[in-house]
Amino acid sequence: MNPFAFEPLDSPLARISAVSKGFLLICISTAAMSFGLLPLLALLVASAIIMATLRLPFKEMGKPAIAIGYLALFSAIARGIFPGGGRLFDVASLSASALYGLRLLIVFFFARIYYVSTKASELGDYLSLAARKVAGFKARSSPNILADPGMLLSLSLLFLPRVFDNYRKVRDAADLRAYGIRRKRMANTLPMLQTFIFMSIKGALVAARAMELRGYSEARTLAPTRLSRMDAAVFIAGAILLVLTGLAVK
Repeated sequence: MNPFAFEPLDSPLARISAVSKGFLLICISTAAMSFGLLPLLALLVASAIIMATLRLPFKEMGKPAIAIGYLALFSAIARGIFPGGGRLFDVASLSASALYGLRLLIVFFFARIYYVSTKASELGDYLSLAARKVAGFKARSSPNILADPGMLLSLSLLFLPRVFDNYRKVRDAADLRAYGIRRKRMANTLPMLQTFIFMSIKGALVAARAMELRGYSEARTLAPTRLSRMDAAVFIAGAILLVLTGLAVK
């Protein structure tokens, strides 16, 4: 399953604009990298409550959580190995590494909440509109994607969902063909990695071709959703988190 796939949800969160949710995600990520243990646990509980309210299954988050565990393990090794004094490892560094893993887990939870409730193109539309107002947008005769930063942002936000989709397709195709039975694990991984890279490059070319065939233009019509009171509340919540981050809340 893809933990970052967009899933239209009949909930207040799905009706909040992408720009306010994006701002809150940035604020939460900034706060998570600065807060102490107790505020981090509060953010973790808040993310779990939101996911439970939205009925987002936790089982789809297993493999990404394992990857976060590997990063925390690497952090522990890098922090504690050969501390000096003839010791091989400093056990006292484990607490800092565990805190780092908790920070990454919180960012992952809220990133999933953002992706499943937000179309990748929504935030890009706001960015393009802002660029047009700042630069006094004028339509040009020839399309130029560099003059449409929102499209670049949308394609960037689609990177994570497409990575998981491509991985799932490669893995499913291998399983259907009984690939890897009675073979070494590393020998199985390298050909699958090659196929995954090929599909990723092919997907990028297909997306570029699809934009060309659909007559993409930097003067495309943009109609983002209007900001509501709920968006104002989300902006205020993000601002509060930034203030608390600046106060170095522990």
